[in-house]
Amino acid sequence: MRKILVSNDDGIYSPGLWALAEAASRFGEVVVSAPDAEQSGAGHGISIAHPLRAYP
Repeated sequence: MRKILVSNDDGIYSPGLWALAEAASRFGEVVVSAPDAEQSGAGHGISIAHPLRAYP
C-alpha cells in the first residue's frame, strides 16, 4: 500500500487539508502533518527562542 504525506502551512484546521487527505485516501495510507496554527511565510524564519515540538 502506498503511503501519502499531506501537509500545508495553513494549519491543521484548514478545510483544504482535510479535503485533500480524504481524496488521497483512495490511493493509499494518508498521514497528515501540519502546524497547529497558520504559518504562511514561516519558512523564511528560524526558531532559536522557542523550542520545536511534535505531537502524535
